[in-house]
Amino acid sequence: MRLEFNPNIIPFVRQENRISLDDIREQYGLDTVYQLSQNENPLGPSPKVIEAINTVAPNLSYYPDYSDRELREAIVEALGREGMTPEHIYTGCSGYESLELLMRSFLQVGDEVIVSSPSFVGPYQKISTTLGATVIDVPLVPNTWAYRVDDVLNAITDKTKLIMVCNPNNPTGTVMSQDKMDALMDGVPDHVLVVSDEVYWHFVEDETYPDSMKYVLDGKNIVLIHSFSKAYGMAGLRLGYGIARPEIADYVSGLHRGFHQTMISIAAGVAAAKDQAYLQYAVDYLRTERQWVMEQFDRLDINYWASETNFILFETPLLADDLAQKMRERGFLLRPQANNGLDY
Repeated sequence: MRLEFNPNIIPFVRQENRISLDDIREQYGLDTVYQLSQNENPLGPSPKVIEAINTVAPNLSYYPDYSDRELREAIVEALGREGMTPEHIYTGCSGYESLELLMRSFLQVGDEVIVSSPSFVGPYQKISTTLGATVIDVPLVPNTWAYRVDDVLNAITDKTKLIMVCNPNNPTGTVMSQDKMDALMDGVPDHVLVVSDEVYWHFVEDETYPDSMKYVLDGKNIVLIHSFSKAYGMAGLRLGYGIARPEIADYVSGLHRGFHQTMISIAAGVAAAKDQAYLQYAVDYLRTERQWVMEQFDRLDINYWASETNFILFETPLLADDLAQKMRERGFLLRPQANNGLDY
């Protein structure tokens, strides 16, 4: 019998086939390349994170702690939410894996997952289809990017298992309001789990942004996905976590491999979570810079969508790919949104 790969898996291109920053510097004779395409924190992590990494580095010949409880306790302390416990948290190697572990816990062949494009649909779809589930797209309202709660609820069937909500949304930078989140949570049947992907939540200033943690503490069918990659400036460590009622968090944790968090990840995560002063400094700085960029777009009469994240979606009079190439030649990496069905 001929060997066959899993037809449900759509693999990404191997990383070594992608152009590195060093390649770009050499190709265009640049001293510096500003990678704006990955939504990273240019300030980097807290100095206490670097100190913590240096402290544990001499012990890397030993396995890390089997349990991630110290990290979960630090996360709970950082969240500062009454009633939240380490049992409400499960960790992953990035927000992506925290999401993947959750989807593996619930999805089976024939299930349905509702998404709303344009959003972080690529990973949502890749994980879903790999597990044999079908993705149902209920698009956001064009141009306003408003969430269609009624349409999403009407799309639910007996096969629906997950509803993916990216809030703040990537790539639009917009948010779903508390009222709409309430309507969604009040309308979902018991067999459906809402997944709120909130990796950019630290940057939100919109007062209508929902308090999703209250649903978790009330025992609702919801899981929140958070990350240390964005506001904490630790994208290179690939550290994230989910927040859910203990029954769900405990089940998802059962999918962890042994020693699933490295010694460095645990030390760095604990140090980052405990340095809330640095986190606030980074958030305040990036919010200020975000406002400055939007003011420049206003000055240049460039259409954009007011962002609650650390990136901004804007419309260019040029073809998006052409603009991206021109900016690349000048050392600025942007991300065109053709893969999200947008011309910018």
